[in-house]
Amino acid sequence: MTTSELRPPAQGVKPRETQAAMAGSVETPPKKSFVTRESLMTATKAVVGIAGLFIAWEVIVFITNPPRFLLVGPSAAFTEIFSRPEYYATNAWVTLQEALAGFVLGTALGVLCGGALHYFPAVRTFLYPALVAIDTIPKVALAPLFIVWFGFGFESKAFVAMAIAFFPLVINTFDGLSSVPHELKELARINRATTWQRLTKIEFIYAIPSIFSGMKISISLAVGGAVVGEFISGSKGLGYVILLANSQVDLASMFAAFIVLACISLTLFYAVDLLSKKLVPWKGHAK
Repeated sequence: MTTSELRPPAQGVKPRETQAAMAGSVETPPKKSFVTRESLMTATKAVVGIAGLFIAWEVIVFITNPPRFLLVGPSAAFTEIFSRPEYYATNAWVTLQEALAGFVLGTALGVLCGGALHYFPAVRTFLYPALVAIDTIPKVALAPLFIVWFGFGFESKAFVAMAIAFFPLVINTFDGLSSVPHELKELARINRATTWQRLTKIEFIYAIPSIFSGMKISISLAVGGAVVGEFISGSKGLGYVILLANSQVDLASMFAAFIVLACISLTLFYAVDLLSKKLVPWKGHAK
Protein backbone atom coordinates (compact mmCIF):
# COMPACT_ATOMS: atom_id res chain seq x y z
CA MET A 1 0.00 0.00 0.00
CA THR A 2 1.37 3.38 -0.95
CA THR A 3 1.78 6.43 1.25
CA SER A 4 -0.97 8.32 -0.59
CA GLU A 5 -3.42 5.54 0.21
CA LEU A 6 -2.54 5.65 3.94
CA ARG A 7 -3.00 9.45 4.17
CA PRO A 8 -6.53 10.22 5.44
CA PRO A 9 -8.68 12.80 3.68
CA ALA A 10 -9.55 16.08 5.34
CA GLN A 11 -12.24 15.73 8.00
CA GLY A 12 -15.71 16.16 6.54
CA VAL A 13 -14.44 16.60 3.05
CA LYS A 14 -14.34 13.90 0.43
CA PRO A 15 -11.21 13.58 -1.76
CA ARG A 16 -13.02 14.85 -4.87
CA GLU A 17 -14.45 17.75 -2.90
CA THR A 18 -10.96 18.56 -1.67
CA GLN A 19 -9.69 18.70 -5.24
CA ALA A 20 -12.60 20.88 -6.31
CA ALA A 21 -11.98 23.23 -3.40
CA MET A 22 -8.29 23.45 -4.24
CA ALA A 23 -9.12 24.13 -7.87
CA GLY A 24 -11.60 26.81 -6.91
CA SER A 25 -9.11 28.48 -4.58
CA VAL A 26 -6.77 29.26 -7.46
CA GLU A 27 -7.35 32.87 -8.36
CA THR A 28 -7.89 33.59 -12.01
CA PRO A 29 -5.87 36.53 -13.31
CA PRO A 30 -7.96 39.67 -13.69
CA LYS A 31 -8.89 40.67 -17.19
CA LYS A 32 -6.85 43.50 -18.56
CA SER A 33 -8.90 46.63 -18.95
CA PHE A 34 -9.22 48.06 -22.45
CA VAL A 35 -8.54 51.57 -21.11
CA THR A 36 -5.41 51.25 -18.99
CA ARG A 37 -3.84 53.74 -16.65
CA GLU A 38 -1.00 54.19 -19.13
CA SER A 39 -3.41 55.08 -21.93
CA LEU A 40 -5.21 57.57 -19.67
CA MET A 41 -1.90 59.21 -18.78
CA THR A 42 -0.96 59.41 -22.45
CA ALA A 43 -4.32 60.99 -23.32
CA THR A 44 -3.96 63.47 -20.46
CA LYS A 45 -0.50 64.51 -21.63
CA ALA A 46 -1.81 64.92 -25.17
CA VAL A 47 -4.67 67.15 -23.99
CA VAL A 48 -2.29 69.23 -21.88
CA GLY A 49 0.09 69.60 -24.81
CA ILE A 50 -2.66 70.72 -27.21
CA ALA A 51 -4.06 73.13 -24.61
CA GLY A 52 -0.57 74.58 -24.13
CA LEU A 53 -0.25 75.06 -27.88
CA PHE A 54 -3.56 76.94 -28.03
CA ILE A 55 -2.59 79.12 -25.08
CA ALA A 56 0.77 80.01 -26.66
CA TRP A 57 -1.00 80.79 -29.94
CA GLU A 58 -3.51 83.05 -28.19
CA VAL A 59 -0.78 84.86 -26.24
CA ILE A 60 1.22 85.52 -29.42
CA VAL A 61 -1.84 86.95 -31.16
CA PHE A 62 -2.66 89.08 -28.10
CA ILE A 63 0.87 90.49 -27.86
CA THR A 64 1.50 91.11 -31.56
CA ASN A 65 -2.10 92.12 -32.37
CA PRO A 66 -1.86 91.38 -36.13
CA PRO A 67 -4.63 92.35 -38.57
CA ARG A 68 -7.47 89.81 -38.75
CA PHE A 69 -6.71 89.09 -42.40
CA LEU A 70 -3.24 87.85 -41.36
CA LEU A 71 -3.80 85.88 -38.16
CA VAL A 72 -6.50 85.22 -35.58
CA GLY A 73 -6.31 83.44 -32.26
CA PRO A 74 -7.87 80.11 -31.35
CA SER A 75 -10.59 81.92 -29.40
CA ALA A 76 -11.85 83.43 -32.67
CA ALA A 77 -11.76 80.02 -34.35
CA PHE A 78 -13.69 78.34 -31.52
CA THR A 79 -16.18 81.20 -31.45
CA GLU A 80 -16.76 80.62 -35.16
CA ILE A 81 -17.31 76.88 -34.60
CA PHE A 82 -19.80 77.39 -31.76
CA SER A 83 -21.65 80.12 -33.66
CA ARG A 84 -22.34 77.76 -36.60
CA PRO A 85 -22.06 74.20 -35.24
CA GLU A 86 -24.41 72.64 -37.80
CA TYR A 87 -22.43 74.14 -40.69
CA TYR A 88 -19.14 72.62 -39.53
CA ALA A 89 -20.71 69.36 -38.39
CA THR A 90 -22.39 68.82 -41.78
CA ASN A 91 -19.23 69.50 -43.75
CA ALA A 92 -17.11 67.47 -41.34
CA TRP A 93 -19.44 64.49 -41.83
CA VAL A 94 -18.97 64.71 -45.60
CA THR A 95 -15.18 64.77 -45.28
CA LEU A 96 -15.24 61.95 -42.72
CA GLN A 97 -17.26 59.69 -45.03
CA GLU A 98 -14.91 60.34 -47.95
CA ALA A 99 -11.84 59.72 -45.79
CA LEU A 100 -13.18 56.47 -44.31
CA ALA A 101 -14.20 55.15 -47.73
CA GLY A 102 -10.75 55.94 -49.12
CA PHE A 103 -9.07 54.43 -46.07
CA VAL A 104 -11.00 51.16 -46.32
CA LEU A 105 -10.32 50.86 -50.05
CA GLY A 106 -6.65 51.80 -49.60
CA THR A 107 -6.22 49.30 -46.78
CA ALA A 108 -7.80 46.42 -48.70
CA LEU A 109 -5.90 47.15 -51.90
CA GLY A 110 -2.65 47.87 -50.07
CA VAL A 111 -2.72 44.58 -48.13
CA LEU A 112 -3.49 42.64 -51.31
CA CYS A 113 -0.69 44.33 -53.24
CA GLY A 114 1.74 43.88 -50.35
CA GLY A 115 0.92 40.19 -50.27
CA ALA A 116 1.38 39.92 -54.02
CA LEU A 117 4.79 41.58 -53.77
CA HIS A 118 5.84 39.08 -51.11
CA TYR A 119 4.51 35.84 -52.59
CA PHE A 120 5.24 36.49 -56.27
CA PRO A 121 8.83 37.63 -56.90
CA ALA A 122 8.18 38.02 -60.61
CA VAL A 123 5.34 40.43 -59.86
CA ARG A 124 7.55 42.29 -57.37
CA THR A 125 10.23 42.84 -60.02
CA PHE A 126 7.84 44.75 -62.28
CA LEU A 127 5.20 46.10 -59.88
CA TYR A 128 7.31 47.57 -57.10
CA PRO A 129 9.15 50.18 -59.25
CA ALA A 130 5.82 51.16 -60.84
CA LEU A 131 4.22 51.68 -57.41
CA VAL A 132 7.16 53.80 -56.26
CA ALA A 133 6.94 55.90 -59.42
CA ILE A 134 3.19 56.44 -58.96
CA ASP A 135 3.67 57.34 -55.30
CA THR A 136 6.17 60.07 -56.20
CA ILE A 137 3.52 61.86 -58.29
CA PRO A 138 1.81 64.61 -56.22
CA LYS A 139 -1.73 63.51 -55.53
CA VAL A 140 -3.02 66.99 -56.32
CA ALA A 141 -1.96 66.25 -59.90
CA LEU A 142 -3.86 62.95 -59.87
CA ALA A 143 -7.07 64.45 -58.48
CA PRO A 144 -8.29 65.88 -61.84
CA LEU A 145 -7.81 62.44 -63.39
CA PHE A 146 -10.10 60.83 -60.79
CA ILE A 147 -12.64 63.57 -61.43
CA VAL A 148 -12.60 62.73 -65.15
CA TRP A 149 -13.07 59.04 -64.37
CA PHE A 150 -15.58 59.21 -61.52
CA GLY A 151 -17.22 62.63 -61.80
CA PHE A 152 -17.56 65.48 -59.31
CA GLY A 153 -19.35 63.51 -56.59
CA PHE A 154 -18.42 61.42 -53.59
CA GLU A 155 -16.55 58.74 -55.55
CA SER A 156 -13.77 60.99 -56.89
CA LYS A 157 -12.87 62.29 -53.40
CA ALA A 158 -12.90 58.76 -51.97
CA PHE A 159 -10.54 57.54 -54.69
CA VAL A 160 -8.17 60.46 -54.10
CA ALA A 161 -8.11 59.51 -50.41
CA MET A 162 -7.51 55.89 -51.41
CA ALA A 163 -4.58 56.84 -53.66
CA ILE A 164 -2.88 58.67 -50.78
CA ALA A 165 -3.62 56.03 -48.12
CA PHE A 166 -2.67 53.08 -50.33
CA PHE A 167 1.15 53.11 -50.46
CA PRO A 168 1.98 52.87 -46.69
CA LEU A 169 -0.16 49.71 -46.47
CA VAL A 170 1.73 48.13 -49.38
CA ILE A 171 5.14 48.73 -47.82
CA ASN A 172 4.14 47.77 -44.27
CA THR A 173 2.36 44.60 -45.39
CA PHE A 174 5.34 43.54 -47.48
CA ASP A 175 7.77 44.24 -44.63
CA GLY A 176 5.57 42.41 -42.13
CA LEU A 177 5.31 39.30 -44.28
CA SER A 178 9.05 39.39 -44.91
CA SER A 179 9.87 39.57 -41.18
CA VAL A 180 8.85 35.97 -40.42
CA PRO A 181 11.83 34.13 -38.84
CA HIS A 182 13.46 31.53 -41.06
CA GLU A 183 13.17 28.91 -38.31
CA LEU A 184 9.37 29.09 -38.37
CA LYS A 185 9.34 28.73 -42.14
CA GLU A 186 11.53 25.62 -41.85
CA LEU A 187 9.28 24.23 -39.12
CA ALA A 188 6.22 24.73 -41.32
CA ARG A 189 7.99 23.01 -44.23
CA ILE A 190 9.03 20.05 -42.07
CA ASN A 191 5.45 19.62 -40.85
CA ARG A 192 4.23 19.86 -44.46
CA ALA A 193 2.01 22.86 -43.81
CA THR A 194 0.02 24.06 -46.79
CA THR A 195 0.45 27.53 -48.24
CA TRP A 196 -2.84 28.60 -46.69
CA GLN A 197 -1.78 27.28 -43.26
CA ARG A 198 1.54 29.13 -43.44
CA LEU A 199 -0.25 32.32 -44.44
CA THR A 200 -2.98 32.25 -41.78
CA LYS A 201 -1.13 30.69 -38.83
CA ILE A 202 2.37 32.15 -39.17
CA GLU A 203 3.03 34.84 -41.74
CA PHE A 204 -0.13 36.92 -41.41
CA ILE A 205 0.17 36.84 -37.59
CA TYR A 206 3.66 38.32 -37.87
CA ALA A 207 2.46 40.91 -40.39
CA ILE A 208 -0.48 42.23 -38.33
CA PRO A 209 1.58 44.69 -36.22
CA SER A 210 3.20 46.13 -39.35
CA ILE A 211 -0.18 46.39 -41.07
CA PHE A 212 -1.60 48.34 -38.14
CA SER A 213 1.43 50.66 -38.22
CA GLY A 214 0.66 51.35 -41.87
CA MET A 215 -3.01 51.89 -41.04
CA LYS A 216 -2.13 54.54 -38.44
CA ILE A 217 -0.18 56.42 -41.10
CA SER A 218 -2.80 55.95 -43.79
CA ILE A 219 -5.82 57.09 -41.76
CA SER A 220 -4.44 60.62 -41.42
CA LEU A 221 -3.34 60.65 -45.05
CA ALA A 222 -6.85 59.62 -46.10
CA VAL A 223 -8.32 62.68 -44.39
CA GLY A 224 -5.85 64.87 -46.26
CA GLY A 225 -6.70 63.09 -49.51
CA ALA A 226 -10.41 63.79 -49.06
CA VAL A 227 -9.62 67.48 -48.52
CA VAL A 228 -7.44 67.52 -51.64
CA GLY A 229 -10.33 66.12 -53.67
CA GLU A 230 -12.64 68.80 -52.24
CA PHE A 231 -10.14 71.48 -53.20
CA ILE A 232 -10.37 70.38 -56.82
CA SER A 233 -14.10 69.78 -57.25
CA GLY A 234 -15.87 70.17 -53.93
CA SER A 235 -19.16 71.89 -53.22
CA LYS A 236 -19.28 70.65 -49.62
CA GLY A 237 -16.90 69.29 -47.04
CA LEU A 238 -14.17 70.94 -44.97
CA GLY A 239 -11.97 71.42 -48.03
CA TYR A 240 -14.72 73.47 -49.60
CA VAL A 241 -15.09 75.43 -46.33
CA ILE A 242 -11.38 76.28 -46.45
CA LEU A 243 -11.57 77.38 -50.09
CA LEU A 244 -14.64 79.52 -49.40
CA ALA A 245 -13.00 81.12 -46.35
CA ASN A 246 -9.86 81.81 -48.38
CA SER A 247 -11.83 83.60 -51.09
CA GLN A 248 -13.51 85.75 -48.42
CA VAL A 249 -10.27 86.27 -46.41
CA ASP A 250 -12.11 84.84 -43.41
CA LEU A 251 -9.30 83.44 -41.29
CA ALA A 252 -11.57 82.62 -38.36
CA SER A 253 -13.58 80.22 -40.54
CA MET A 254 -10.40 78.82 -42.09
CA PHE A 255 -8.76 78.07 -38.75
CA ALA A 256 -12.05 76.65 -37.48
CA ALA A 257 -11.99 74.16 -40.37
CA PHE A 258 -8.35 73.36 -39.56
CA ILE A 259 -9.25 72.61 -35.94
CA VAL A 260 -12.15 70.35 -36.96
CA LEU A 261 -9.88 68.52 -39.41
CA ALA A 262 -7.28 68.03 -36.69
CA CYS A 263 -9.94 66.63 -34.35
CA ILE A 264 -11.11 64.18 -37.02
CA SER A 265 -7.56 63.01 -37.77
CA LEU A 266 -6.64 62.61 -34.10
CA THR A 267 -9.84 60.71 -33.34
CA LEU A 268 -9.35 58.31 -36.25
CA PHE A 269 -5.67 57.83 -35.44
CA TYR A 270 -6.33 56.93 -31.80
CA ALA A 271 -9.25 54.71 -32.83
CA VAL A 272 -6.92 52.66 -35.03
CA ASP A 273 -4.30 52.67 -32.27
CA LEU A 274 -6.77 51.35 -29.70
CA LEU A 275 -7.99 48.73 -32.16
CA SER A 276 -4.41 47.55 -32.70
CA LYS A 277 -3.85 47.24 -28.94
CA LYS A 278 -7.06 45.23 -28.66
CA LEU A 279 -6.35 42.88 -31.58
CA VAL A 280 -2.56 42.69 -31.19
CA PRO A 281 -2.07 42.39 -27.40
CA TRP A 282 1.29 40.63 -27.74
CA LYS A 283 2.86 43.68 -29.40
CA GLY A 284 2.85 45.63 -26.14
CA HIS A 285 4.74 42.83 -24.36
CA ALA A 286 7.49 42.63 -26.98
CA LYS A 287 9.42 45.52 -25.44
